[in-house]
Amino acid sequence: MSDFFIIAFASFYQTLSTVAWFIVPIFFIALFWRVRLFYIRNEFLKNVKWEMLEVRFPADNVRTPKSMEHVFTTLYGIYSFGIKSFDKYLDGKVELWISFEIVGRADGIHFFIRLPAQRRNMVEAALYAQYPEAEVIQTHDYTSELPSLLPNDAYDIFGAAFELVKKNPYPIRTYDFFEERNDIKNEKGVDPLSPLFEIMSKLKGEEQIWIQLLVSPTGKPTGVDIAKDAEKEVKELLEKKGIKPNEAGALNLSGATANTKDIIKAIENKISKHIFEFTLRFIYIDKKDTFDGQNWGTVMAAFQQFNTQTMNALKPTAMPFYASVWGKIFPWYKKSVVLSKKRMIYDSYIARYFGMSNRMAEEELPVVNTEELATLFHAPANVTRAPRLQKIDSRKGSPPPNLPLE
Repeated sequence: MSDFFIIAFASFYQTLSTVAWFIVPIFFIALFWRVRLFYIRNEFLKNVKWEMLEVRFPADNVRTPKSMEHVFTTLYGIYSFGIKSFDKYLDGKVELWISFEIVGRADGIHFFIRLPAQRRNMVEAALYAQYPEAEVIQTHDYTSELPSLLPNDAYDIFGAAFELVKKNPYPIRTYDFFEERNDIKNEKGVDPLSPLFEIMSKLKGEEQIWIQLLVSPTGKPTGVDIAKDAEKEVKELLEKKGIKPNEAGALNLSGATANTKDIIKAIENKISKHIFEFTLRFIYIDKKDTFDGQNWGTVMAAFQQFNTQTMNALKPTAMPFYASVWGKIFPWYKKSVVLSKKRMIYDSYIARYFGMSNRMAEEELPVVNTEELATLFHAPANVTRAPRLQKIDSRKGSPPPNLPLE
């Protein structure tokens, strides 16, 4: 037996020495390429000039989320339809993004947009086209009003990032669902963000709730072929129901249930509109001595209304293993990791990191369409009973003349 191990080891060593002369150089070349790509992408993003805009909507706004969907449809125009290889691998160019943010504080509810400076004209034009009475003003970054490191001795936070439960072709519940179920006697049910606005309207002292929705258009040219993915999902769904394509490849839905047909219709609706990769985060902040867990719990519950049992849903990113096992064995370990995770999501929020890697590496991100985006971020209608919404009675002046789209 000992001779067998000696011979096996000698054979392995001989094989390794034979291939090492080209495996090792390939490894270091690949490592160098990755490090260089990370560096040039970081340099590209460092040179992007970002601006912060505050949007103030009129008090008598009667426009539905459909208007904001038109805004997102217009903003699909920033899509590159595939960055050229020369720009991508030599200059580090990446697809840029725009951050739509809702901030609740004791002084009211505010709407912000953080965007690359070269996209400001397009964004303003899109907003004024749908909300001609709105005000769009350049402002400072509200996150700079708090310490750059949280939690600290004075403040505590709770934060979460969200992901889709199912694959991209399945949609979340959108504003159409809420409008179809409008109760005339309770009009605030029209607005899917009403629960969130009401929570924000009750904040006091130094409590703050921040919602951040970062979006970047995508499609088949950049590797997200949602139509192909949808075809695969529909086929698998029907096969589970015992419905298979005929010899010509066509599907006969006559035997499908009404629920199955509704799911297929919803998938087809999602892929019929422009799609965006997105990152969704929220943070609750308050002084440690007044930190109220009910507030962040209520925000988490407000996001549940976009979830469905048969289609898609939003869920917080998975809790780590320490929460269930190591946290019980080593409480000090759980405390340190919780602190680290809180600071990580706070840092990601204030830096507006897109995804986990911030475009530094290839990353598969969740995808939604313009209808889903408009559900998650839109102007409040005047039926929304949230008294602290920062609205304007009338906008000063008119939109800038000859405002270009680009």
